[in-house]
Amino acid sequence: MKKFIFISVIILFLVIIFQSNLDHSESKLLQKKTGYSRVLAISPALEEIALDLLEPEKIVAISDSSRNSGNEIVAKKANKIKNKVSEKPSTEEIINLKPDVILIPVVFTRTQADVLKDCGFNVIPLDIPEGYEAIKKRIMYIAKNLGVENKGAIVTQQMENKIQSVRSRLKKIDKPKIVIGYSVNGAFGRKHGSFDNICKEANAVNGAGLLNLQRGEHLSKEQIIKLDPDVIICSVSSKDNNMIKEILEDPALQQIKAVKSKAVLVAEDRYMSSSTQYFVDAVDHISKLVYPEYL
Repeated sequence: MKKFIFISVIILFLVIIFQSNLDHSESKLLQKKTGYSRVLAISPALEEIALDLLEPEKIVAISDSSRNSGNEIVAKKANKIKNKVSEKPSTEEIINLKPDVILIPVVFTRTQADVLKDCGFNVIPLDIPEGYEAIKKRIMYIAKNLGVENKGAIVTQQMENKIQSVRSRLKKIDKPKIVIGYSVNGAFGRKHGSFDNICKEANAVNGAGLLNLQRGEHLSKEQIIKLDPDVIICSVSSKDNNMIKEILEDPALQQIKAVKSKAVLVAEDRYMSSSTQYFVDAVDHISKLVYPEYL
């Protein structure tokens, strides 16, 4: 009987040790899977997200677009990273950087993402989000895959706090203004695109969206006259190309509301489009331009 009890104790002891080692192995595997130290984000938008979720030393390389960003927070963090990567790097350039995980948009780079997977890299393919809620989900998805869910929760909660503040400020608006956005290429803003979603959250109507403008298309002068926008917002880059002067002095546009009231305004390029946590800053900024009476 004593011998049986002794053997049982020994077996139990061995089981505990085995289970402990198994748990330790699983823990190490999980750490290997999520504890990345060489993260590479392909595209300025994904770099913005990575810079907020991770310490700079965990990002293997950064593009000049982020180093020279008009967003001082992004630029400051980006310039702490030594290595550079092209905004649209080749597969060879990516491989040479030896990342242990790659965040990559797959709208135009699905083939490249597949090649990198075949080469043994851990690739996180990402579609472009359309709308505020989709952006939050994208950030949380990235955070989960990088093993920093707590940080993702903080970032998305900060977004929610800011958007609720904007909504509260604009809740008395009963007739949204029609807005048209201008880039260096002309009047833009496809339906469900970034500018369209920014306008929607800013309680305004994107004029181009009303006409179902598609990706890459621009409004004609006749369409702008028909829409009769209350406000025209030009990007800084379009202003530098004398776009505002051309709009205000165009004889064909003299009778539209925006020109008659001189509501032809300027916004930094980063406020005209965003698919990152800074989307809410764009909403806040555009809402203040369109509704200065609700500051």
